[in-house]
Amino acid sequence: MQTGYDIKHLAREAQSRWLKPAEVLFILQNYEEHQLTHQVPQKPSSGSLYLFNKRVLKFFRKDGHSWRRRKDQRTVNEGHERLKVGNAEAINCYYAHGEQNPNFQRRSYWMLDPAYEHIVLVHYRDIEEV
Repeated sequence: MQTGYDIKHLAREAQSRWLKPAEVLFILQNYEEHQLTHQVPQKPSSGSLYLFNKRVLKFFRKDGHSWRRRKDQRTVNEGHERLKVGNAEAINCYYAHGEQNPNFQRRSYWMLDPAYEHIVLVHYRDIEEV
């Protein structure tokens, strides 16, 4: 796909904005070149990016933050979308909003390609109203 991305630059960009679908896909496709996280971070800060293998770390969502829950109060209220890269759907995106601070969000991305769906990129951001 595209090779013009630099992971260090993308990590800096992730501090201040959501990554674009093509950038997320680049990171997911090149996960072998980057460090997978083997332990769930506790209360990650805004701008944090983590790569997980969800076959190894099933509970990567248990990060210490309280997320808005569904009406049944048992499960986190996660929305989801399929993101396009070019003209084709390529990425699943699940997102959750903080319970105390609705501007704090977590987005989890993984490829629709079954060969790579076990690699997850998780991005945390605090979106201030302008």
